[in-house]
Amino acid sequence: MDKMKLSFENKIIKNNFIVLKCDFDYQSYKTYLSKTLQLKKIIMEYDNLFDEAYIKIFNRVRDSITRAWRTYEKGDIRSAGNIIYNLLFSNKYLGHTLCTEFEKNNFVNTLYRGRIINDHSVIGSIDEFILQIFHIPFDKRNLVANERYSISGFPCLYLANSIDGVKAELEITELSHNFFIGDFKVNNSIKYFDLTPTFLKNLNQLSVTKIKVAMLKLLLLMACSIRVNKKKSNYCSNYVIPQLVTASIASKAKYNYRCIKYLSIKSYLNNKIDYNYVFIPEFQKDSLHDTKLLKMFDITPNEDYNIFVKTKETVVI
Repeated sequence: MDKMKLSFENKIIKNNFIVLKCDFDYQSYKTYLSKTLQLKKIIMEYDNLFDEAYIKIFNRVRDSITRAWRTYEKGDIRSAGNIIYNLLFSNKYLGHTLCTEFEKNNFVNTLYRGRIINDHSVIGSIDEFILQIFHIPFDKRNLVANERYSISGFPCLYLANSIDGVKAELEITELSHNFFIGDFKVNNSIKYFDLTPTFLKNLNQLSVTKIKVAMLKLLLLMACSIRVNKKKSNYCSNYVIPQLVTASIASKAKYNYRCIKYLSIKSYLNNKIDYNYVFIPEFQKDSLHDTKLLKMFDITPNEDYNIFVKTKETVVI
């Protein structure tokens, strides 16, 4: 059995199911279908680990994701959202809901956010800097672009777990006097929805049940980790499922977390492992920012990437 588990793990690693790639956006859905079918075929080769009953469960999860995707693109966004919501929070697979497998609660020391700010007058004080480096205010939704885990106009807060991760996401290759990074020191442990591939580590050491659960989680991870090489439009088909995951978490009122942790695809493609966190703000009538979210952090300018560009001879403001 142990040799079989190791053989299965090696096949999963060899075929790279973590990040899916396609050239054009319209290929995203077919890429997902093809790659998940490949995963299913590998699973079926190991019938001593995965029985027919499990294959039916695997198909149910895969079908839910593809149905939500197609339903969204037909314009029935509400029904698409309900499908993903039920997939995560209502339906039970192998005895429990998927959300319990994704939920984590850990302490993180410091996270980072970078911005290109051309007008330095808006960061004349620490308080001004904090508001500039925090999420885009609610009255400037028009500035919010379509992102992997948030639709246009919804100002989520994206943070990286390293400065290199910030540079990768912003595609920064050299120091600029308009490039700023804020340190977000986390005051308490963070409860989050973990969409990183860490559950694939040491598969051969897991129980058969845990391996089965890992393959169901992988189906969702794959749908959220599609890279389009030649992006040509504002609409991104590869963002449909991750955005529906965000909406499902935001609508789950009884859960006290509004955060998703995920793999930085740009870092991964550069052979590095960095993770990002996306925090879902709650709209407040009397404030332009989510003040509750703001209190989660102590925000300061990064000592190496603040309003000063340091050289050997001079300091330029």
